[in-house]
Amino acid sequence: MEKYESDETFIARWVAGELSEEELSEFKKSEAYQGFHRINEISQNFKAPPVDHRQSLIKTKEKITFGKKTKPTYTTWYAVAASIVIILGVFGLFKSTKSYTTSYGEQLAVTLPDGSTIQLNADSEVTHKRFFWLNNRNVSLKGEAYFEVEKGEGFAVETTYGTISVLGTKFNIRARSKSFELNCYEGVVRFDKLVTEEHRILKKDDRIIISDDKLVDQKTKENIPNWMNGISIFKGAPLHEVLDEIRIQYNITFQVNNADLSRLFTGSFLHNDLEKALKSTLAPMGILYTLSEDKTVVSLQ
Repeated sequence: MEKYESDETFIARWVAGELSEEELSEFKKSEAYQGFHRINEISQNFKAPPVDHRQSLIKTKEKITFGKKTKPTYTTWYAVAASIVIILGVFGLFKSTKSYTTSYGEQLAVTLPDGSTIQLNADSEVTHKRFFWLNNRNVSLKGEAYFEVEKGEGFAVETTYGTISVLGTKFNIRARSKSFELNCYEGVVRFDKLVTEEHRILKKDDRIIISDDKLVDQKTKENIPNWMNGISIFKGAPLHEVLDEIRIQYNITFQVNNADLSRLFTGSFLHNDLEKALKSTLAPMGILYTLSEDKTVVSLQ
């Protein structure tokens, strides 16, 4: 007996894109797959007519319940799957999303349904469509993340600064509230800036930043983002950007007082020692500071 016939959660997990690679591979070899896949394609443009929601749910429940009395057939499962698609469409669940978030000082590895991977830096969030994601490989990002994208129909990352489009590549995006940076480590990516018609095509070792709302082209020789090695490195960055990154990595609050945070900083700090991080960033700038006993507040002087 096929697994999709014996496992009552199988179709629902397939719809949600939550099958394992082994399950999905076996399912694609089955006779039923093409029919279900066709439902998938039709559902992308599905507009439900007015229906009696209560009766639709009752009929679908009856089909599932009565199906237990006899061996499920391909036709039966096809009808059940079609009913699921209609009901999901009616309630707008195809538009639901799945999100992954990290808090201060935390990192998270995410594997997408197509095998693409995302490494989330601290205080970041990535969101993608929950249902039929393979037909719409779009994600939205707040914060910073490193992507390794499998080849396919196309892959896009939406940020508040613009959209990054790729086919198969490795790249890092930092889209914080006050800073944007895009690094390409392998392959080719395209960046389209919001509002304006500006765009850039980036290849290996290319980097762009947004400074004073302008795109600036740079070069990089990194193999992976520095933050994945537990360090943040800056070259001519405003001090407020540096302190914001320290805040994100260590979950602390800065009391600025009269310190000038527009000054430019070149240097680095480690992610595993707060006192060393403060010393390596503030001492070279000649800024005195005090750290509270519970190590949650830094007062600049």
